[in-house]
Amino acid sequence: MSNTRFLATLLAFAIVSGTHAAVFRRTSRATCPQVTTKPDFNYIPYAGLWYEIERFENAFQQGTTCERAIYEEISVGVVSVTNTAVLADGSLTNITGSATAISPDEPGHLIVSFPGRPDGDYLVLDTDYTNYASVYSCGVAGAFVLEYAWLLGREQTMTQEVMDVALSKYTQFGIDVSQFQLTTQGDTCVYYPEYPFPPLVSN
Repeated sequence: MSNTRFLATLLAFAIVSGTHAAVFRRTSRATCPQVTTKPDFNYIPYAGLWYEIERFENAFQQGTTCERAIYEEISVGVVSVTNTAVLADGSLTNITGSATAISPDEPGHLIVSFPGRPDGDYLVLDTDYTNYASVYSCGVAGAFVLEYAWLLGREQTMTQEVMDVALSKYTQFGIDVSQFQLTTQGDTCVYYPEYPFPPLVSN
């Protein structure tokens, strides 16, 4: 992602609650790790409901809990993206956009778009479709490396065995997984909208 687009995306995340994490890291040589996405990624089995299990520390999601991501196919190569969360004051928030595969040679590299906001990269490092998804994005802004990362699961909790596998997809690229923080999920959460989505009622 270009520096300009990445900074614009960062500002969009600053404005909208319920989007995913950003962490600022100043280094003597600001670079993002060279990563590869899942080479045989298929968005069809990836679709459906995912719970955010862990995310990187961030300035814009403080106090939010119960995050979910819901993906549904819109057309060939395009899925809808609905992110939901509970804000610190207990109110519910959600935003809906789309994700598009940019190249058949790199099916795990998606571009996420939300109405009125800049596009952002969404890199699926790996997923087994039924238990975990390791997702990442990174860009450079001046002396800072800006990293986004979230670990998603199909259930509200994840076994340590599965988590170890999912986290290894980051460490193999030199990504510091100690930055991950646990996301609150479970019985204390209110999840809205319901999923599966209720059928539309025609007049």
